[in-house]
Amino acid sequence: MPINLDDLKANIQEYIEVGEMAFKQGKYNSAIIMYFKAMVGICDYIIKRDLNLEPKNHGERFFILRRYYPDVYRIVDRFSSFYGDAYERRITKREAGELRNAVLRLTDRIE
Repeated sequence: MPINLDDLKANIQEYIEVGEMAFKQGKYNSAIIMYFKAMVGICDYIIKRDLNLEPKNHGERFFILRRYYPDVYRIVDRFSSFYGDAYERRITKREAGELRNAVLRLTDRIE
């Protein structure tokens, strides 16, 4: 089924809202996961809107970002390890806050 931009935007907002709730409760691992899902959603939104492409996985998404949106790619690449780390160790408030701020800045791209 093709990506619907309105649905994708609603999902992004939901991930951010849940991330904000987790962040405020000090549940930084959960916050990281939600913020990273929002970041991936933002990337998919931009790619679909601008290029009419629908990445099937992270590898394809990162390839497209690297080629067409190097500024976004650098941000996503920086934080992709945080997402994996959230399954293996405790995430700090600082780390969660850094990803949170990056996601909130990227939301300007979907307005």
